[in-house]
Amino acid sequence: MPKFESISQIISLNRNFNRTLRHKFHGLMQDSGFTFPQLSVISILAKSGEQKVSDISEKMGLSDSTVSGILDRLEQKEILERKRDKDDRRVVKIYLSKGSQKIYQEFHRKRGEYFTHLLKELSEQEIKDIIKGLEILNRVVCDKKIL
Repeated sequence: MPKFESISQIISLNRNFNRTLRHKFHGLMQDSGFTFPQLSVISILAKSGEQKVSDISEKMGLSDSTVSGILDRLEQKEILERKRDKDDRRVVKIYLSKGSQKIYQEFHRKRGEYFTHLLKELSEQEIKDIIKGLEILNRVVCDKKIL
């Protein structure tokens, strides 16, 4: 297969994978009352602890203003808190509020169950092939500078 056709196939498969996964995850998330971006913020804070808006934005690949809107909605739901740094009042840190860890744990559990169900029919070699392919794609995407 010529390289151009392979690149087109990678783009098409990636687009289809992302679209399908978002659609399937929508059902999992609907019960939670949170959007995928909101759950992403909750996940980042649960894994990394306190963060600045710019840290969250970078991890999500979104602008600070977009993330600020997501944070506003989560703050209204009392999922997170914003606190000014006592040493530098210009710096605002984002924290999960008490009890919000349960939301992350429930989503994490559901996501694990979903992928376990999804992959249970695959052979060990197929799972290794998926991991290897994703590692290669991740390395290429994360290590390459965009034009």
